[in-house]
Amino acid sequence: MRILSGHSPRCGRPLRPARQGSVTLEFAILSIPFFMWMLAIFEISYDMFMQSALDDALHTAVRAIQTGNAQYLTNGQSFITSFICPAANGRLICANVYVNVSAANFATGQDYYNLTSGSLPVSGNVLSLSNYSGASSFCNASPQQFLLVSAIYVGPTFLSGLLPGVFSVKYGGKAVHATLATTGIVTEPYSASVYAGTATPAAAC
Repeated sequence: MRILSGHSPRCGRPLRPARQGSVTLEFAILSIPFFMWMLAIFEISYDMFMQSALDDALHTAVRAIQTGNAQYLTNGQSFITSFICPAANGRLICANVYVNVSAANFATGQDYYNLTSGSLPVSGNVLSLSNYSGASSFCNASPQQFLLVSAIYVGPTFLSGLLPGVFSVKYGGKAVHATLATTGIVTEPYSASVYAGTATPAAAC
């Protein structure tokens, strides 16, 4: 009996290479970039949500400084507790919020856009919050004064240290996701009589 080349001698079907385990191998090769892509989507979505929540809370809370209703506060932490967190409506963890309020200085040639388009205080991929939330970093005194208000929210990062400097920075010895919101305001010409019955207003800065 004549045997055709490339066919089985028993049933005449073409010979096929064994493919057992090929699907598992293909999944193993593609799973790493697939899951990294999914984590990147989660990271970007989380960043957009936190940015929106922080911007909204800061812009609502800063009105208290602008109108003089927060003049009795003497540090950023009390401003966070009394105004930013209530405005966040549970979207932010209060302990992870840091704020800086400083008088704007236009003598250096900066304008409003430059002042309100700041960057995270990062050096060597390490986040520094030494100028946030303390008494020395909270200036909220004089009427008709231009103030720059910045808030930073430190949250978890899904990609951890896989893409340092892109999705995460180091803070407290671990990788975190930091979100920055800034706004510039001019305080209104409020009167000291507004503060009757409150604590002593903060000193001018």
